[in-house]
Amino acid sequence: MNESDNLEWIDQRIVAALQVNPRAGVAEMGRILGEHERSVARRVQRLLAAGVVHCTAEYDMLRCGLGHAVQVRLKTRRDCLEAVTGALAKRTDVPNVAAVSGGSGLLWCVVLAPSQPLLHSLMAEGIPGLPDADVLDAHITLRHFKTEAQWHAPVLTEEEETRLRASIVQPLPSLADRYELTPTDQLVAESLIGDARISLTDLARELGFSTATAGRRVAALLERRVLHLRTVVDPARVGRPVEARVRLKVHPAGIETVGESLAACPDVRFCAAVTGRHNLLADVCLEHETHLYGFLTDRLGSFPHILDLDTEIVTHTYKRGPVLNGVLQ
Repeated sequence: MNESDNLEWIDQRIVAALQVNPRAGVAEMGRILGEHERSVARRVQRLLAAGVVHCTAEYDMLRCGLGHAVQVRLKTRRDCLEAVTGALAKRTDVPNVAAVSGGSGLLWCVVLAPSQPLLHSLMAEGIPGLPDADVLDAHITLRHFKTEAQWHAPVLTEEEETRLRASIVQPLPSLADRYELTPTDQLVAESLIGDARISLTDLARELGFSTATAGRRVAALLERRVLHLRTVVDPARVGRPVEARVRLKVHPAGIETVGESLAACPDVRFCAAVTGRHNLLADVCLEHETHLYGFLTDRLGSFPHILDLDTEIVTHTYKRGPVLNGVLQ
């Protein structure tokens, strides 16, 4: 598969189904999408084997007490760009790295800082081991309105989405602010991060559980929203080649309204309230640059609470998705 090619329409719909429910069975997807089970099985296997999609999971950092996810904007010299992005992509504490427009050597990345001293070090001194990268901004995530795990390509009907969600483990009606992970929780979580579609039989064999116990362990992590399942895919493969990061300065009275409204927009992949002068970040993916202009003028222009904004187009993504054992070195 050529990385620059759009997927066939049926493949786009299968990918979207996996984004809605990464653990959906091929028979279930076939029934809902109106495709033969065997055809869906072949296509899913081909997409996974080719690395077009990766079904994984990511921790809720704040709920698990694992620290903070920091959105970092970097500047590096042109002659250091490949070395810096290569070093960032290899780090287990950096799940996302992307180059953006607005000037030579501009990058965004997410850094996982599990402790207060390491958070202070990051904010004060920059990313350890990267002397050629200057931190321009570092935004601590305060609240997610929408994560990448909650976005899917808008190619399914409302009924198809509803039927796919029917088999998803639902969160408990009342959740504590903090959940202490046990060693067993971490083992189960890391297996799902490695492959969110692992069968309960294989998970049980891998960890020495019964199949029933494996099912209960997975359900407990998802019910408590400790872990979020996610299907990672380049949006360009599902007809959304234009990605942009929008930084918004929003009046405090409007953060909730703007954040919730953006989260409901199918063009928005990610939206979070953060620290800093720009207190709301949003990532969008669209079919064409002209649609970005429309998003800025029509969608964002309708909010009276937005005081300022800054937009950068993603020119290249070096790394996309969560990692195991993310710690700041």
